Amino acid sequence: MKKPLLFTAILLSLAVQALATKHTVSNNQTNVAQFADIQSAVNAASNGDTIFVHGSPNIYTFFDLTDKALLFIGPGWAPDKNIALQAVIAGCNFRNSAAPGSPSGSELHGLVFSTCVQLSNFAAGGDLGVDNLKIIRCQFNSTVNHSLSASNNLYESCLFLTTVNFTNNSTTFTTNLLFQNNIFFANQCCTGTGISGLSNPTNVHFNHNLFYSDGNVSAFSNCSFLTLSNNIFSKRNPASGLSNTTFTNNITFNCGSTGDTAWIRNGNVDGGGNLAGTDPQMADQAAVTGGTFSGLLDFSIASGAANNAGSDGKDLGLLFDVTGALNWNNARNGRFPRITQMNVVNPTIAPGGSLNVNVQAKVSN
Repeated sequence: MKKPLLFTAILLSLAVQALATKHTVSNNQTNVAQFADIQSAVNAASNGDTIFVHGSPNIYTFFDLTDKALLFIGPGWAPDKNIALQAVIAGCNFRNSAAPGSPSGSELHGLVFSTCVQLSNFAAGGDLGVDNLKIIRCQFNSTVNHSLSASNNLYESCLFLTTVNFTNNSTTFTTNLLFQNNIFFANQCCTGTGISGLSNPTNVHFNHNLFYSDGNVSAFSNCSFLTLSNNIFSKRNPASGLSNTTFTNNITFNCGSTGDTAWIRNGNVDGGGNLAGTDPQMADQAAVTGGTFSGLLDFSIASGAANNAGSDGKDLGLLFDVTGALNWNNARNGRFPRITQMNVVNPTIAPGGSLNVNVQAKVSN
């Protein structure tokens, strides 16, 4: 009896996915879509729907999501294609209001945000936190703000050029967050601290990330009780603003006298395998050390202290797995097939003849 029941459950799951509607958005007149702005697509969508946001030379306006869980997919922060247009959005607000439904369970893939993103916004009326979010292969140029608790969220293969801010954690606790395979970059003149306000969380893990800057800038502010493993810190002091945190298999370089040995400061715990004041020897290490920002630098490690030095046997810092989604070389693109070239082979055709078009596509899963 178990096999037929399992088979039935699988069919039901596939049927639910098939019922989900796909919506397309483009504010570029040369690229036809169902909607010209994201808010219109959000308003028309139902819980579980997908919204594809096309790359455009124009910035998309701010959108608000309050009562449904949606999947948003863009082309990536540096799409590897012929016309490499990003989907740049002037911010968004995810709010779990008193209305039926919730944005919890939503996903953001391959989008670039130019202004503030509220992923768990506070407003009067007893709002709840927004949980179970997946933030994958996005770029954030301005503050990412969680005004309420956040639980079971994944932040993966993103570029953070800003502060990721958590507030109200003394009364609404943040639990089960995973930051993996991200870059946290700080310009010492213009940007804030990387992670702020995680002061009393449970099971918050930073694994295989790169923190770097063009000057010695703090990586954390008012944070405690985190778990840090397999990260690289270059001119990003992980000791300042961080306490009671367990460090395992991390490497620090040019982080100052206290930052290079962060695991023996402020009640932090040395879980073993940490390397203090050691050059990670990434392929483009000179550019990283010099504070050059680009997600397209070669962050791979061929040799040296960081090579195969992770708690999982992998290199420290960003991941370059041969299979699966965790390869930084794929992080620049959205996780869906894209056309890289399209050429008309015979632009001149006789009446009744055939038009031949050569299309090449790639996928970066």
